[in-house]
Amino acid sequence: MSHFTKVATKIKDLVSLKKALDQLGWKYQSAEEGVVVRGYKGQTLKAEVSIDMGKYDIGVVKNENGDYELVADWWGIETTRGVTEEVAAQEINAKYAYQRVLVALEDQGYQVDANNVQADGSVKLSVGKWE
Repeated sequence: MSHFTKVATKIKDLVSLKKALDQLGWKYQSAEEGVVVRGYKGQTLKAEVSIDMGKYDIGVVKNENGDYELVADWWGIETTRGVTEEVAAQEINAKYAYQRVLVALEDQGYQVDANNVQADGSVKLSVGKWE
């Protein structure tokens, strides 16, 4: 019986995802031909990205809609690393969204002048554009 379960996300861009993981300080491996994701009792699966959570990994797998899902043995990650499925998904999604905003700003010719994290955890960006 597999212990791997999926978490749906709106992640579409692996470059921004990798920048988000770098920002979180999480180690990962990636390869077009796939990397191994470790689960319960030696179970494995292939994913485009494997996020190292110690004894277990979080896999990033493309679904039929073209979005990426987070696939892991969440029980194993929570018991060995102390990170729940909800917390991991929330942290990844928040940093991913931030990276996507930076890309959109850059595409429109803006530069970030200031980056301030608010008390509630939200990020306030001040941007400028030279014409």
